[in-house]
Amino acid sequence: MNFVGEDTESAFRRHQAIVPQVKQAYEEVIGQIFADLSPSDLDSCAAILEEHESSTLDTEQMVNTAQKVMTKIVNDVNQCFFAGNDVDTKLTTLEMLKEHFASHKGKEWNFNSVSPEELTRPLRMNSLDLSIRFMERQLKTQEKELEIAMAKSIENRQRIQEVQAERVKVGHLIKERMAQYQEIKPQLTEIERSMNNLHMPPKV
Repeated sequence: MNFVGEDTESAFRRHQAIVPQVKQAYEEVIGQIFADLSPSDLDSCAAILEEHESSTLDTEQMVNTAQKVMTKIVNDVNQCFFAGNDVDTKLTTLEMLKEHFASHKGKEWNFNSVSPEELTRPLRMNSLDLSIRFMERQLKTQEKELEIAMAKSIENRQRIQEVQAERVKVGHLIKERMAQYQEIKPQLTEIERSMNNLHMPPKV
């Protein structure tokens, strides 16, 4: 389709509708990244707290908060990528070119009779393809960074659980020592009284 009766600016505005569609698709995918997080992931930690500290851990609220925070972080990264690489313009331009040159799909070109515009079309399309590939590589890099961040998050969560378990263990040990001390405290008091009596001068 050639843009008959339509200038480039109007065609560009018409094709800008693709941008919110693509962004919406990304947001939907990002919204599912952390959907598999479950309150049951924190059951072991909640059980330790309940057993040793008589404290209840609201695992559902913690998971909901974590999902919202991590989803917001990935969405912010995605928005920065779109803004920093002018993805809106490139997506719109791609849609315009696809529509404009749709009639040439599958045709063989005779280079001796084509116009300079048609002759350079492969170069321009290749340039656009390179730009798209660059964006794809950027997305893959972001996915890798996200995987690393998730691995660190899991590792930190395990460390927190280990520290919490050690805290509970130390608290239990302190309680045992205090109980032992209370048990022998009368004996220690009696020994101290006996020693004081030994050092007191005899009564005249």
